[in-house]
Amino acid sequence: MTTRRTLLGRAAALTIAGAVACVATLSAPAAQAEEAWPTKPVRVIVPFKPGGRTDTVARLAAKVIEEKDLLGQPLIIVNMPGGGGAIAGQAVLDSDDNHTIAHWHHQMLIANAMGVIQFGPENFKSIGFTGGGSPVWVVRSDAGIDSLETLVTKLKAEPNSMVEVIGIGSIPHFVGALLADKAGFETRKVQANSGADRLKMIAGNNADIALFAASEYLNMKDVGSGLDALVFFGPNRIDNIKDVPTAKELGYDVTWANPNWWLAPASMPDENVEKLATALKTAMEDESVQTYFAQNALDLYWTDGADAQAQSDALLTELQAVAKDIR
Repeated sequence: MTTRRTLLGRAAALTIAGAVACVATLSAPAAQAEEAWPTKPVRVIVPFKPGGRTDTVARLAAKVIEEKDLLGQPLIIVNMPGGGGAIAGQAVLDSDDNHTIAHWHHQMLIANAMGVIQFGPENFKSIGFTGGGSPVWVVRSDAGIDSLETLVTKLKAEPNSMVEVIGIGSIPHFVGALLADKAGFETRKVQANSGADRLKMIAGNNADIALFAASEYLNMKDVGSGLDALVFFGPNRIDNIKDVPTAKELGYDVTWANPNWWLAPASMPDENVEKLATALKTAMEDESVQTYFAQNALDLYWTDGADAQAQSDALLTELQAVAKDIR
């Protein structure tokens, strides 16, 4: 027999069940929304004009990530050159949409060490390195210098007897300064703002030493009387120039890997940074990316965010010391 107490009990049970269902209904979309990040395209700000290595790697990664649906949303590449990277970096830091990141390299550390920009690695969350490219030091083939040791010996015996072409405050300037500090020599320096200008200077016999990306060297080594690479600044030899020793192999603790560095604003949640890292790491395994790196004398590897941050912090300390001497 159904009593009044039984009816009240059934009503209470239905009310509780309804409330639970309601809570579940309300909670599910929230959880799904959280899991669905990113909820719109992710802007990738590149502090250079289109067409260079940093821009190309960003676009290759974006293409693979979209084709394989690794994020659920595309990466949109936005080029913001100028100001030594200050414009691009500040745009990322000023973004408050949780969908803006940067793709840069260690020129940011040089700009920080030289005081060109007012922010540094501590203002970002490091997503990771997607490989990088290292330079070589070259001399003219008719310079009578057949090895780095010959060059170092000459410069120690005759300080400033050879001319090094650099761009003040640029990667060529800092890499040369790091090697000079380790090897104990001095060069006379002349200014050139671009790789093309450095090539004109050295091919025209107006300079003796210049630094080029490995891919630039391969494209230009037969210009004029020819160029000889004496040392490679990568962490290890690469197949494209496997006869060129690394600085470390020659006894000098100097490397410049110039990694493709992905950075997020410090305000981005860690789980979002991790999603980006997983997508980028997976994209680097694609055959199209591997082919580009191999054809352009680049080193393909993945370094996670924490290790990338630690390496960059250590390098920044070293660059700040160099900057005090060369300003």
